[in-house]
Amino acid sequence: MASEQRDWKRSRPLWFRLPPLLRIGWILTALAQGPFQRRWPLDPDRIRTLLLVRDLYSPLPALVESLLKQGLLAQHILLLDSGSTNPACLATLAALEQSGCRWIRLSPQEQRFGPYAPWLSPRLRAQIRSWRYPFIVSDPDLALPTSIPSDWLAQLFSMLNQHRSVLKVALSLTIRGITVQNSAAIKAHEECLYRQTAYRLLTRCLLGRSSEATICTTDTTFALYRPAKFFSTLSIRLPLRYAIKHLPWYSQFCESAEYHYYQAHKLKLFGEWSSVEHAGPPDRVV
Repeated sequence: MASEQRDWKRSRPLWFRLPPLLRIGWILTALAQGPFQRRWPLDPDRIRTLLLVRDLYSPLPALVESLLKQGLLAQHILLLDSGSTNPACLATLAALEQSGCRWIRLSPQEQRFGPYAPWLSPRLRAQIRSWRYPFIVSDPDLALPTSIPSDWLAQLFSMLNQHRSVLKVALSLTIRGITVQNSAAIKAHEECLYRQTAYRLLTRCLLGRSSEATICTTDTTFALYRPAKFFSTLSIRLPLRYAIKHLPWYSQFCESAEYHYYQAHKLKLFGEWSSVEHAGPPDRVV
């Protein structure tokens, strides 16, 4: 168990393993380097997407369809499978591969850090570093509502180009209507992103007083990254009108056979902020 705990700690983004003073220094360094970061014109043909999968599959076809509607190429959508065993999940992945997506099966050695730490695999790390254009990383348990504005991808690029001190820009998460038992804790956690003094100061300084977007340093579930970057420090969440649904916050999804299978077969040290208690200690921010 001790070795598994070490693996869990190692799999967390470096940001969460740094003491507060080094985090502040990291932010200041990012701000200083911002003016030298490159701007990127939107070209959907060049965008690659990593969909991180382990036994959660029912939202994948809709996610892929949303990406295709934005002009992304099917062969640039990578289904990063971290040891899925659910037959229905494997069938879904096979069908998406047949439609043109790439199904990448991680080896047992590469799976040991969980499905949400692909940058620890030397093979994937080298591949990501070879990309010379912004790319998307997404969890598999998301739904883009029909009400989301159709320019969401253009907005991600616009924010990444306007604010070059951040290394990624994400779609926000809606907390309206969540129905799991610990919904109050989830809402408090998400609302904290907008109330924390450090975030509010950074948002006002970098985005302006009237901005509806927000600066944060937490992980994000659907984000556009600068080329060759992994999980980063400063990020922007788009305004709430660009919010997506995190399905484990809704009872109907959590009560499904799919989710029960996922819970029974997931790596025990790797959880998610959902209806179940976090696996491992919660992350703190500055």
